[in-house]
Amino acid sequence: MIKIKKTNYYLLIAFCLLFLFPSQSQATITSVTLTWSTDTYIPINYQGKALPSRGSMIEVVANINSADINPKELFYNWFIDEHIQKGNSGQGKQVFKFNIGERNIKRSVKVDISNEEKTFSISSSYLVLKPQEPEIVLETILAPAFSGLIQEYKITSDQTTIFTAQPYFFNINSINDLKYKWSLAGNIAEQDDNRNPNIFTLKIGKLAKSIKQKLNLWVENINYPLQRTQTTAEINLVP
Repeated sequence: MIKIKKTNYYLLIAFCLLFLFPSQSQATITSVTLTWSTDTYIPINYQGKALPSRGSMIEVVANINSADINPKELFYNWFIDEHIQKGNSGQGKQVFKFNIGERNIKRSVKVDISNEEKTFSISSSYLVLKPQEPEIVLETILAPAFSGLIQEYKITSDQTTIFTAQPYFFNINSINDLKYKWSLAGNIAEQDDNRNPNIFTLKIGKLAKSIKQKLNLWVENINYPLQRTQTTAEINLVP
């Protein structure tokens, strides 16, 4: 009969228990990455990322790289500019939402993560966000040239050209939440279709000589008048 020493027997049992019931403290997080998104308006065909503007809501997610730990069981302490956000911190608070504010200043966001037993903790790098100014871009089937930052378009006699204003980074749900004011050569241009205020149709008759005129567009958020911008295009009318 084979005899097993008592010490070895206990070690064998401990090893089996460790294998069957691994301690949660052995599972650790080596890094945490913050990703963010915002709900400002962008055209449907825009391939880039929506950027925050003043007054935008930001959603930040703490992404951990461990498959052994349930993120909902962890404790999250969120900070903005080194100030803890107690109402948004706690167990399972992996997602953090906040308003970036009305001032055009940077916001620094970070998170400290730990388990309930406090056997490990980790902090993210700082995520720095700054409100951007909203933009308006004119689009048409004509290919523009550029003079500095101003778009230039060449339009010939007896031609109809449709300009479409595409807004970016406004706190709106649709283009109809904006007020559009078009002007050509300093004169307010009437809208042909109030259902599509972001579209301007330029009809040119017979010309005897070339003319240069400026097409201006002012855009304002109806629900937030402080959020506004403008753009200008140079129109070269030729016979």
